[in-house]
Amino acid sequence: MREIIERQIDQALGRLPADLVVRNARILNLVTGELQSGDIAVCGSKVVGTFDSYRGVEEIDAQGRCAVPGFIDSHVHCESTLVTPGGVRPLCAAHGTTTAICDPHEICNVLGLQGLQYFLDAAQTTALDLRVQLSSCVPATDLETSGARLTAADLLPHRHHPKVIGLAEFMNVPGV
Repeated sequence: MREIIERQIDQALGRLPADLVVRNARILNLVTGELQSGDIAVCGSKVVGTFDSYRGVEEIDAQGRCAVPGFIDSHVHCESTLVTPGGVRPLCAAHGTTTAICDPHEICNVLGLQGLQYFLDAAQTTALDLRVQLSSCVPATDLETSGARLTAADLLPHRHHPKVIGLAEFMNVPGV
């Protein structure tokens, strides 16, 4: 691992040629909102440099095409789309979304822990980077009729799952 990081640093600083350089790109600067000309340096599967000029083992001319980092959808209910978590990927990728933070509330409302486990398993196999927030209110309120009920004790064992990043929205307003 140390060797990989050292190689990435060396390529980022230009001490070694990058594995891949995409030249002559117009890169979206997320701070200023401007398109700026420059190169993109890649080491292995990681972008290690942007905007500057780099040397590369392999070089591709972007011919002025735009390069934009992947977008993150910060709150989505994949199952509301009526397709599987894997089926959401092509819909998102076509519009530049590479990561989605999901609350699998609906599937958990119907199937409980079985639905949550299905969603967590699916999140690990899809090319879209699905991050999961554990559904905090299943059902949303005591007035709702649902197929399942999840408690804090039910969610606790899943808190260290590699795709779990937190607790989802709290919909039970009287419970707050």
